[in-house]
Amino acid sequence: MQQPASGASPEDIALDKQVLRAQIRPRRLINRSNRAEAGQADYARRYREGIYSLIPRTGEKLTIAAYLPTAAEPPITDALQQLHHDGHRILVPVVRPGRQLAWVQWDPHVQHPLNGMGIAEPEGDAEGPHAFTAADLRLVPALAYGRNGRRLGQGGGYYDRLLPRLSEQALRETTVGVVFADEVLDSIPYDTWDGVLYRVLTENGVHPLGEHATHQHTVQPARRRAPHTGGTLFSWK
Repeated sequence: MQQPASGASPEDIALDKQVLRAQIRPRRLINRSNRAEAGQADYARRYREGIYSLIPRTGEKLTIAAYLPTAAEPPITDALQQLHHDGHRILVPVVRPGRQLAWVQWDPHVQHPLNGMGIAEPEGDAEGPHAFTAADLRLVPALAYGRNGRRLGQGGGYYDRLLPRLSEQALRETTVGVVFADEVLDSIPYDTWDGVLYRVLTENGVHPLGEHATHQHTVQPARRRAPHTGGTLFSWK
C-alpha cells in the first residue's frame, strides 16, 4: 500500500483521523447549541449566498448533487430550497448496500424518512454514481479540509469512492467542499485514496485549496502537533 509522503503507517493515519473526528464532532454540536436562532439564520444566509455565487448567471437550470445536512453541519438547506424554487434539479444521496450512494431527486415539499444515521433520505427513483459525475455542480460534505485540498470525511468512505470518478476539470471547476471556516486546517491526516478538492465553501465564502490556497482565507484554531502525520491536529475550547 502506498503511503503519504510523511511515511506514516496506515494504522497511525487511522488513529490520527479518529482523534481529529473526535474533536470536530462534539465541537460542531456545541457551536450549534451556542448559536441563537438569529445566528443560525445568519449562517444559513451566508451559505446561501456562497452557493449562489457558484451558479452561472445565464438562467440555465442546473442539476446539483448536494446533500441534506444534519443539525450540526453547515446549514445549506435554505439554499437548496431556494435553488429548487428557482427551477434547479437537486439530487441528494441515499445509502445503498456495500457502502454505496445512490442519488434521488429532492423535493422540499415532501417529508422524507430518516435513515439509521438520522439523515433524511428521499424516496423515489434512484440513480447510480453517474448522476453524481454528470451533475453540473457538486457540493461535498466533510468534517474538515486541509489547505492542500485533502478531505476528512465521516469515515464511511462513500465520497472516497465517488470523487475518483470525476475528471480533473470537474474537480477543479464544478466540485466544492462544504465545512465551517474553522474546519479548514493547515494539515490533516490522509490516506492516498482520500479525496482532494480545489475549492471549499464556508460561512465566509468560497475559497481555493491546493496550490491556489492562501493563508489569509483560513481561521487558525489553537493547535497541537500531530504525532504521526507531520501535520497539525487542532484542539478546540
